[in-house]
Amino acid sequence: MITNFNLHIGTKIKFRRLELGLTQTKVALAIQVTFQQIQKYEKGINGVSALRLLQLAKYLKVPVTYFYEGYSEYQIPKEPTIITVKEVVNEV
Repeated sequence: MITNFNLHIGTKIKFRRLELGLTQTKVALAIQVTFQQIQKYEKGINGVSALRLLQLAKYLKVPVTYFYEGYSEYQIPKEPTIITVKEVVNEV
């Protein structure tokens, strides 16, 4: 099943791969999958696991967030979100 997200990730992989002048085979060897798997990622047929996304990001020299950029349902915060936790002490 092809989802918009898988297709978005695949498009980003292909764009970056071509930008670096790499073949599907070269990328596949680097992350230890078949070139057919890279084809399936790029077409959005197969989703990319978190581990593979990390491997691709490292090999393609981009941050993992690169793959999410431009996806309409994911907005990268402009400033880091800071969460504080207050400890509540109940007096007996």
